[in-house]
Amino acid sequence: MALAELPLAQLTALMANVNRDSSRAPKPFQVEDFRLFAEKDKSTGFPPEAAAVALSLRHEGQCPDVLIACWPDVLVAASQATTMPKVRVLWSDDRAVAILAPTWEGKNIRGTLVVSAMVSGTVVLRDCDRPLLTYSVCLPPKPHFAYVSAGELVLAGS
Repeated sequence: MALAELPLAQLTALMANVNRDSSRAPKPFQVEDFRLFAEKDKSTGFPPEAAAVALSLRHEGQCPDVLIACWPDVLVAASQATTMPKVRVLWSDDRAVAILAPTWEGKNIRGTLVVSAMVSGTVVLRDCDRPLLTYSVCLPPKPHFAYVSAGELVLAGS
């Protein structure tokens, strides 16, 4: 249905811009203004707490290299951050897996997952500020070599 309405939305935007009074509506209308069935972008971008953690890790010289791909989003989200999370990052000993700004949901952990290698299965993660605390989590297999996933829920490993 979203593709079927596109020509009508384009025509409506064109007619609205032709008849637009520039003193009342300074910006021209976009096609998206007249689409009814298009899905709205529900992604909120990079989480602000994770952005604050990424900036602090960058300052310490420990930021994962995979974050370079989404660094503009990190900078935008960092301006919205209010406080630093109590637990900044959990990462594996080889730094291939990191969870920025983790929060616990029961035994499971939700956070911004940063993976820089083909990793799946049970992984042991260590708190960066309290190195004696370790957590065992189970990562699902993904077809990507490196990825960043915000709001990812990782299950407690067995």
